[in-house]
Amino acid sequence: MINNKPSYTGDIAAQEIDPTKEYSTENQEIVFSEEQNSIWADLFAGVHQPYLLEHICNEWKTGMELLQLNPKFIPTVAHLNNNITTRTGWKIERTVVRYTLADDWYKKFAQRVFLITDYLRTRDQMEFTPEPDMFHDIFGHLPFLTQEFYARIEDKFAPAYMKATQEEREVIKRLAWYSTEFGLFVQDNRIKVFGAGIISGRKELTRTIIEFYRLGCDNVIDYTRPIYAQLYEQFLKNKNDLHRIIDGVNELHQGGQMSSADEGWNVVLSLYKKLNIKQEGMFGGDVIIAPFDVETIARIPKTVYAFNPMLFVCESLEKMDELLDSYLKPIALRA
Repeated sequence: MINNKPSYTGDIAAQEIDPTKEYSTENQEIVFSEEQNSIWADLFAGVHQPYLLEHICNEWKTGMELLQLNPKFIPTVAHLNNNITTRTGWKIERTVVRYTLADDWYKKFAQRVFLITDYLRTRDQMEFTPEPDMFHDIFGHLPFLTQEFYARIEDKFAPAYMKATQEEREVIKRLAWYSTEFGLFVQDNRIKVFGAGIISGRKELTRTIIEFYRLGCDNVIDYTRPIYAQLYEQFLKNKNDLHRIIDGVNELHQGGQMSSADEGWNVVLSLYKKLNIKQEGMFGGDVIIAPFDVETIARIPKTVYAFNPMLFVCESLEKMDELLDSYLKPIALRA
């Protein structure tokens, strides 16, 4: 019997790009269709709601004011550079490359060039897109890139990546994933969203916010007291089970059993039962939220990228900076 069920192991296929189709310095601008601008406007409005914005960190809101995005129209590359390069020295370039292997992106990062794709999600992917599109790149990342603190964070990755072993490169990609893409940190004694992947996807953002409330509702965290210490206490108490889940998810991915987000969550629920881990407390929601721990993040397989059963929160942005340095700086300083 032939099994036609899609299999996903998490490996990212190399994308064959015709060099003649790539954008040059001279042809960075695109004329977008009325439908594309309409999709942009609806995506923008979908996230730009007070009940969602209150959970996004202040730095993103500051960046949005500096970037001056038009809610109705996709910005030009010239507009983006006018509001970014003069402030942080980073430059924006357009690329035909979509979600592919990381090496080419890190080479650009080393030149302080942030790539934005020419791909925009379709109407049937408004709530969630499985690969980063231009809305993710621009709306999620670029408000931050108007500010020096974010430029310094982005400056950390490429120097380390270029000198890292292959095994270390996988850890570097995970650290980037769980900081700039799907990171959280504590601000004003609340967990705030920092990662562009959460900010730019209403489904991801809503799912994450629901977990913030669940932690309080289920008495995992008392928001009237300092929350990070409580979260860290929960982490230490449940660290062994958290690592068991990570290892189990890795095994499932390698077997191609997580071919979609919906299927992935059903498989994780089955894994909880197999491991005899009760779905309560820290493990009681759709997302596990744990402190940003380099050892734990390094343990996560690259295959988890298709489905995020866990997110990591830093005590502060300053602490995120310190933790990233602890792994990246020694590698970057190698001869």
